[in-house]
Amino acid sequence: MSIESVAEVVYKKRQRGRLSRYWSTMGFIFQIVRDIDPKLRIMIDTFTLLGLVYTGRMAIGLMIAAVRGFRVHLWSRVWTLDLKRKYGEWAVITGATDGIGLEYARALAGRGFSLILVGRNESKLAVVKQELLARTQVVTIVADLNSDDPELYDRIAGEIDGLNRDIGILVNNAGVMYDSPNRFMDQPVDKVWQHIRVNIAAVLMMTRTVLPGMIRRRRGLVINMSSIAAYKPLPLMGVYSASKVFVEWFSKTLEIEYKSYNIDVQTLTPSYIATKMTEFSDLLQKPSIMFPSAETFAANAIATIGRTSHTTGYWCHSLQHFLTNWFVPDWVYTMSSWHFLKSIDNSKTK
Repeated sequence: MSIESVAEVVYKKRQRGRLSRYWSTMGFIFQIVRDIDPKLRIMIDTFTLLGLVYTGRMAIGLMIAAVRGFRVHLWSRVWTLDLKRKYGEWAVITGATDGIGLEYARALAGRGFSLILVGRNESKLAVVKQELLARTQVVTIVADLNSDDPELYDRIAGEIDGLNRDIGILVNNAGVMYDSPNRFMDQPVDKVWQHIRVNIAAVLMMTRTVLPGMIRRRRGLVINMSSIAAYKPLPLMGVYSASKVFVEWFSKTLEIEYKSYNIDVQTLTPSYIATKMTEFSDLLQKPSIMFPSAETFAANAIATIGRTSHTTGYWCHSLQHFLTNWFVPDWVYTMSSWHFLKSIDNSKTK
């Protein structure tokens, strides 16, 4: 036997000895308490039972989380689903000219979907349409979701023609964020209204535009883009965080209300992604394992469709969320978020 093997055996014996002494000590202490007052025996036994139950609950929770993570993020990449057959021929995507929306368009075109792309920049829409026309049918709709035009969504509904087109998927991707992290009163008032119109009102009205056709056909999928910012209050990004909480609760209620119509609702709660929305930070603009590119995120997120109704969409973000949820107190998360945002802000408005 090598010296390393002998050392390993000795180490393991010492570890077992320490555990044995620990439990012997705890048992000895409990016995002393019982001897002091027999009435305390019930209390000690109760606490022991509660400890065993809590430990068992944690162990089961960890096992379930591990199995769920494997199924959602690993197995889904091996065993892919025929989304077009399951949901329908067409997919509607808002905010489709850049970032995540553009990558969803590319990925869904690769899966055979015909596309209806909604964006505010006509020239960018034309470029994207030209790129994707070689692979699928593409319809573009020029619409500024930050507009307060009361007829905007009636016009969009007419162009989408949801009752006649077999629209299977709606991706409510369009969203806005502050130009940089700042206190509420330091943010321009037009940015506050933009959060309400784009992050909240557009999600509601685009869903109302597409949902009737899905109900009639009794199938469909609505994907709503929330954020990990909805997990806990996010100082310096308060309105953004609150708007994403709205999206999350709306998605959950929508899922319950229309489950009987065979309509799925998926809520995505990713962490930071290297897109234009995070231009205020040089760190967040560099794609990495923690801050993926839009292409990497979209490829991961689309694979989770049909596996779960609520996910970060990206395996590393799910791991971050799991560790935070289990091991980080709320006040620590809030304060660390405050300092993190301030430290990575490289914008001129810092």
